[in-house]
Amino acid sequence: MTHQWAYGWGYTAHRLINREAVNLLNFPLGEFFSGHINYISEHAVDPDLWKIDKENHPNESPGHFIDADLFDDHPFKKIPRKWEDVVNKYGEKKLDSWGTAPWRIEEYYYRLVRQFRDGEWIKARLTAAALGHYVSDIHVPFHTCENYNGQLTGNKGVHKRWESNMVEEFLLDAMNTSGRLIGFDDPVSQAFLIVEESFPHVSTILAAETKARETIPVQSRSTISDWKVSMFGSEYIRVLYDETGVLAVSRMEMASLRVASYWHSAWVAAGKPSPPTR
Repeated sequence: MTHQWAYGWGYTAHRLINREAVNLLNFPLGEFFSGHINYISEHAVDPDLWKIDKENHPNESPGHFIDADLFDDHPFKKIPRKWEDVVNKYGEKKLDSWGTAPWRIEEYYYRLVRQFRDGEWIKARLTAAALGHYVSDIHVPFHTCENYNGQLTGNKGVHKRWESNMVEEFLLDAMNTSGRLIGFDDPVSQAFLIVEESFPHVSTILAAETKARETIPVQSRSTISDWKVSMFGSEYIRVLYDETGVLAVSRMEMASLRVASYWHSAWVAAGKPSPPTR
């Protein structure tokens, strides 16, 4: 079942991650991106909007996640990295259901390489913004597993409450991203390294959610998975934060660093073209 409702880090956090990523870039690419930082930040949420627009973007949803544990056991080394090989092994129907995030990242990475190389800098802004979204999504542990909403373990509703509600209530001012950009030649292999890193954190968050769930009367726990019910200010969100806030900040900071690294690597692959000065 595809994750039709999943919105990654939430709109505000996705914008923040892209903004932080821009600030990590070096001259001269960083100068160009900084001049368009508001655009690249605002359009970080576009892939989630495309997901809603099924008429124009009917195949958008699978690109936001990969249920890697349906393909293989962690650390997922038996999943083919080449698209043709993974299609031959599992079939497109399963891929549509289990997710294709690493290959969506590959698609947008090479699109960005071509646009940099061809001097299509205005188009490159949107491609970079969307690439940032997909890279950010696989830093969310629930975007890497079958149990993406805790529905298999009695934790139904945890996905949005953790990655969106908790982050937006407590963590939007907590990021302090730093570190050296990562160079790589294969965007898919790099994406799988992120998936491999993200997946083990699922059990940590589920344990925290089980503890947080105890703060809500049994008869009212169905509200956790009801997105129309606000849980801001609740003890439930507070416990999630106390138990996993440090983890969430770390995942967002790493997302910004990896997003910037994908942008930088695409620019290097394009031959380090000189960006326009405005």
